This record gives sequence, C-alpha cells and structure tokens, in this order.
Amino acid sequence: MPGGASKLRDIRKLAETRAAFDFDLPMTDLPGLPPELSAGGGRVQTQLRFSREQGFATAEVQLHAQLQVTCQRCMGLMSLAVDAKSPVVIVESEHEAEDAPAGMETFLAPDGRLSLSALVAEELLLALPIVPLHGAGTACQSVGDAAVGGAQAALAGASGAATADGAALVRPFAELRALLERGGKADK
Repeated sequence: MPGGASKLRDIRKLAETRAAFDFDLPMTDLPGLPPELSAGGGRVQTQLRFSREQGFATAEVQLHAQLQVTCQRCMGLMSLAVDAKSPVVIVESEHEAEDAPAGMETFLAPDGRLSLSALVAEELLLALPIVPLHGAGTACQSVGDAAVGGAQAALAGASGAATADGAALVRPFAELRALLERGGKADK
C-alpha cells in the first residue's frame, strides 16, 4: 500500500464498510517516531480491521516490528521484537473520548479523518517498553554487573571500608551523625 497509508480517510466510511488493511510499512513512513527508531531502516507489518462498537468507530490494530534500539543498561544497540494487538476507539474530539468504552485506547481523528500510518505509529510507540534492556543472561547483564561492582569499589575506596570476604562495604550515611551534630551546634 505505498503512499496510501498516509492518505486521510473518513472514519465513518471505514467503520461502516468494515474496512480491512494488511500492509508492510517502512519505519521512515510513520509520522512522529523518534529518529533513532526509524534510523535502523526497519519495517512494521500491520493489520487494521475497522468496525463499529457501542456507536463508536473502532479499529483492531495488530502489528509486528523488529527494531534496533539502545539498551539503557549497557548503551549498546539491541534488536527488539514488538508484537502488539489492541482495540482502539477512534474519536473526533476529546469530549467524545470521555464517553468511549472502558478498557479501550482512543485515537483522535479531527474532522472524522485519520491517516492509517499515524494510527500505526501511535500504537507502535505505545507498545514499546519504557526502558529497553537486553534480556537476562546476555552479555549486557555482565557489563551492567561489572559497572555496579566498579562503582561500589570506588565508593568503598573513598571510605576505606571492606567486608570480611574483601567485598566493598558502602555506608552512604556513615558521617551523617557528625555532620548533624556540627550543624546543630553552629545554629545555637
């Protein structure tokens, strides 16, 4: 569906005809995505099924994408598979969204028109994890543990404390009492 996904469409007509779309879009064609998501040159496979529910135009949005994102633990690139399926109520105003059925997301389509690619982009963003991380047991995990261990050792080195097994012992409030006592006498 080249070019057709960004075209504005009438939501009433889509719902009444129970329109269905299956397409494969380049990430670069999805509006509003952060540049780092579309930079990997990935694609998103999407199925959209429109209908009417409780008087509202709705869409069943199903998508699959393989993205390149930055792991927030090791700051390295990682591959992230995104699979999502969600029902969406399509509304023309924020006031109309207040009456939407509970448990369904809403998508604002001003003047009763929407772009399929904008709907897909929003659902993709909602399906992403807030903090992408490599899975447990990967090389990233050991990098993260080493960084935490190194930070603990640096803190222990500053205070000179260690446990019986030689591991760093961190006492962040060790000198708090002395500071409070000194501060209390200075205030009097």
